[in-house]
Amino acid sequence: MAEASTAPTLALKIAITLGILADAAIVVLLIAISGFVFGGPEGARGEASAVAGWGISLAVCVLSPLLGLVMWRRGRRDLALAMAWLPPLAILVGAVVAR
Repeated sequence: MAEASTAPTLALKIAITLGILADAAIVVLLIAISGFVFGGPEGARGEASAVAGWGISLAVCVLSPLLGLVMWRRGRRDLALAMAWLPPLAILVGAVVAR
């Protein structure tokens, strides 16, 4: 019986780790395209809505997994998993809707 209870915990740890890695990849992508959003490396000279959208996207990709880890420590593993996978799933939904 003890082995059955540790298997889902390991699977949840792997799932949340993959979600956090996906969030980190999105953050790297957002920073890589920031020059296109801001109109160059000099500063925020891009369109205001594009800069605001980029900033909010970056904040969600950073804060969502961090708050998910807080929920994990408090025992809310279901909520932590959802928070870690929120940004990648939102991008997938956006890509499907945009088509």
